Amino acid sequence: MDKSIRQTPTEGIMTKHTFHGGILILCALVPVQELAAQEPPSVWMPTIGAPQYFAVFVADADKSAQWYRTAFGLRELDRSAADDGSWQIVNLINDHLFVEIIRDNRVQNVARGRGFFKVGFHVPDVEAVADVVGRATGDRPRVLEFARYGVRIVQIRDPDGHIIQLFSRLGSSGRSDW
Repeated sequence: MDKSIRQTPTEGIMTKHTFHGGILILCALVPVQELAAQEPPSVWMPTIGAPQYFAVFVADADKSAQWYRTAFGLRELDRSAADDGSWQIVNLINDHLFVEIIRDNRVQNVARGRGFFKVGFHVPDVEAVADVVGRATGDRPRVLEFARYGVRIVQIRDPDGHIIQLFSRLGSSGRSDW
C-alpha cells in the first residue's frame, strides 16, 4: 500500500491523497472521448429497500448517538474504540435504518468536511414529525411545501449541525412521477 494512504477505522474511507490518485487512475484508464461515446448505463439499483444506511463524522460520538437514538428511535447495536481514544464508532439500528456514528481525531488535519451536507428520508407526515420535534426541543421546525415537486419538507439538525431532511408527498395535487 502507498505510504501516503492512511485508512480510517471504517473500511473504504481514505485521505485526500487516495482521492486524487483515484481520479488520476480513472482519467488514465478511460479517455474522456470514450466516456462521452458510451451508452448510458442501466439503472444499477432499480429497487432500494429497508433498512437504509448512512455514516456521519461527529465531534462527540456519545452525544450524537443519544440524539440519533431519540430522533429516529434507534437502539445501539455495538460500539468500538481505539485503546488510545483516537477514534470511536457507535452503530445504531432499527428495522428501517442503520446509522454509523464515527468520531476520528486522527483525520482532523485532512482537507475534507466532517459529516455530510444533508441526508433525507420519506416519512408519512412531516407535520406530525415537526410537532414531535417541537414538543421535545421547544422549537418546532418550519414545514415547507414545494408543490412543484409534490412534497412537504422539514429539516432538523443533529448536535454537529448536519441536516436531516424529512419529506412527505403532497398526494393527488402533487407530482405523480415519483
